[in-house]
Amino acid sequence: MKKVLFFILMAFGFASYAQTVQSTQVEYNKTKVPGVSLAVAGYDADFIQKALVYRFEKVGGLKGSSSKGFRVYAAQIFPEFGNLSYDIYTFVNKGSKKDQLVTINLLVSKGNNNFVSETVDAEVTQKMKDFLTNFPTVIKEFERVQNIDKLVASIKTLEKECKSLSSDTEKMKKELSKLENNLRDKEKTLHHKQGELHKAKSNLESLKNNNR
Repeated sequence: MKKVLFFILMAFGFASYAQTVQSTQVEYNKTKVPGVSLAVAGYDADFIQKALVYRFEKVGGLKGSSSKGFRVYAAQIFPEFGNLSYDIYTFVNKGSKKDQLVTINLLVSKGNNNFVSETVDAEVTQKMKDFLTNFPTVIKEFERVQNIDKLVASIKTLEKECKSLSSDTEKMKKELSKLENNLRDKEKTLHHKQGELHKAKSNLESLKNNNR
């Protein structure tokens, strides 16, 4: 019973950790710089990266570029962080096979690698934390959008295939109808020729009998 309780508490603790935003230090240009991070379970790094791109670019309207493993949004206003232009950096750490956690790292700079921190700019740092705290909801939304897109793509493919098959079916029906008509014509001709053949054979037999 104690072991079961222990594992339950461990599971709750793991879930809690996986949803808690932490202040952290991230290596950028061979230097440790301040940022915030969130550990997420249940998704692979590639999916998380796509969800981040969806949030900042599709929803947020930012223009991003990739640099040294980071997704960078240089000198742009992101209203959720304030009215100033910031350089925003995201980096997704795949983690290890043991913990199976993907870590999202978020860095914000005022320019010239002047990264904000709790001691320098507590307000922006809190907004960064709020952003990551709400990010699991974004992941769920992105997952829903992905599923919708997949179904829409699947429906388009099926509609195209059905249209093609329907066209082929109609074409084959017409060909079949033509073949059936040709078959009837051939059968009539065959019947007529068989009659002629029978008549010719009868005449031949009559002629042979008359010569006896």
